[in-house]
Amino acid sequence: MLSRIALGAAALLLTSSVALAPAFAQDPIKARQAGFDDYKKAMGEIKDALGKDQVAAVAPVAARIGAFAAQIPGLFPPGSDKGKTGAKEVIWANFPDFTAKAKGLEDAAKVLAAAAATGDKAATGKAFAAMADSCKACHQRYRSE
Repeated sequence: MLSRIALGAAALLLTSSVALAPAFAQDPIKARQAGFDDYKKAMGEIKDALGKDQVAAVAPVAARIGAFAAQIPGLFPPGSDKGKTGAKEVIWANFPDFTAKAKGLEDAAKVLAAAAATGDKAATGKAFAAMADSCKACHQRYRSE
């Protein structure tokens, strides 16, 4: 079972990396917006799965989020603060902190995937809440609403 989850996570990582690569080469703002749109969709998928007691379905979605989180710093190259973006300029002034927050999301997604792999709904719900908190921490400082 765990090997299936690992294979699924690897496939999602490869798929999400490949999917964002062409867009990133052309426009980092569009690439990160597409990634965050998928992230928002993934959060809904996790909520739905937990609501239906389908805990095992959470692990591959959490892996998808973790794969995206690892890409976040690269989606914010210098100069990509202009145009239609909700990114605050403070990102580039505090890039090490911004990168640390992205790493925090990546780590929280890994914890969520591991919790889901155990089948423990309570632990998975707690890990999901912690991952959501890591999102809020970044948005509070680095995203214009």
